[in-house]
Amino acid sequence: MATQVSNMSAQHDEKLTPYSDLAAKPQIKSDILVRLSTFLQTTLDYQKILTLFKREIAAAVLVDGIQFDNQDNGVNFSIGHLGTHSCSYQLNAQNCKLGDISFYRSTRFREHELANIEALMGTLVYPLRNAMRYKSALDQAFKDPLTGAGNRIALNDGLKREMELARRHSYELSLLMLDLDHFKAINDGFGHLVGDEVLKSVVEKIKECIRQTDICFRYGGEEFVVLLNNANIADARLISERIRMSIEAYCLQTDNGPLQATISCGLAILHPDDDAHSLMDKADKALYKAKNTGRNKVCVHEHSVQAILCD
Repeated sequence: MATQVSNMSAQHDEKLTPYSDLAAKPQIKSDILVRLSTFLQTTLDYQKILTLFKREIAAAVLVDGIQFDNQDNGVNFSIGHLGTHSCSYQLNAQNCKLGDISFYRSTRFREHELANIEALMGTLVYPLRNAMRYKSALDQAFKDPLTGAGNRIALNDGLKREMELARRHSYELSLLMLDLDHFKAINDGFGHLVGDEVLKSVVEKIKECIRQTDICFRYGGEEFVVLLNNANIADARLISERIRMSIEAYCLQTDNGPLQATISCGLAILHPDDDAHSLMDKADKALYKAKNTGRNKVCVHEHSVQAILCD
C-alpha cells in the first residue's frame, strides 16, 4: 500500500509533456514554402491556384487528388484521382469561411504527412480568398441584380460559347424565349414591388424546371432566354411546357389578393447556317406567334417543326 502511494506521488512530481510537443512536426524545407507562396499569388483563377498547389506540395507530401467546395460561390472543383483515403479541412481567413478542402490518395496519411499538409495550407488560404472574391465580383458583373439570372452580357457570351460547343461536339442546341403575359397590367394593378416579386418568382420556377447544364438569362424587362444544350426540339418542348405549367400553377399572395401569372414561349433549334442573331430571331418570331394566338402557350419556329418532321 505504501509503495502505491509513493508511486503516485512520484507521478505527480513529474513534469507532463504538452500535447503540442508530442504531435507530429511538419517536415518541410523553407524553400518549398517560399516558392509555393510566390506561385500561388500569380493568378486569381482558383482552378490554377489549386493545380499549382497540388503540383508544388509533391516534394513534401504525396497527394493523388484534391477537392475544393465553396457553396457560396457555386464552386465544386476536383483535380487528380480521388482515392479511398482522405483528410478534410475547413478553410477560414479573418473569420470568413472560404470553403472545404479534401486531400485524397490510395494509402492512409501518416501523422507527419498531415502535419505537412496543414503547414502547407498556410500558403493557400489568402490566394484562395482573393480568388473567391474575384470570382464573386465577376459573377455579379454577369448577373441581373433583381432576379439573379444571367444578364445581356452573359447571354451574348453564353450563346456564342454554347453554339461553338454544339457544333464542335455535334449535339443539338435549343433556345427558349419567354415573356410574361400582361406584365404591365400586373405593375399597374399591384405595384412595381409586386411586379419585381413576380419576376424573381418566374426565374425561380424556370431554374426548378431546367437541367443543371441549362442556363437562364434575363433578356430585358419581363423577357427571358433559356439555353438548352444537348437538347433537341422535342426535349426542349417538354421543358418549356413544364416551365409554362409551373408558372401558371404558382400563386403569389399580395396585399391586394392572390396573383397568378402566365408566360408565353417561343422555341427554336440551332441549324448549321444559324448565327446568334438568326437563332434569337427565330425564337422571337415563335414567341410573337404565341403572344398573338392566345398567350400562355408554347410555339415552335416553323424551321424547328420541319426538323422534327425530318427526324
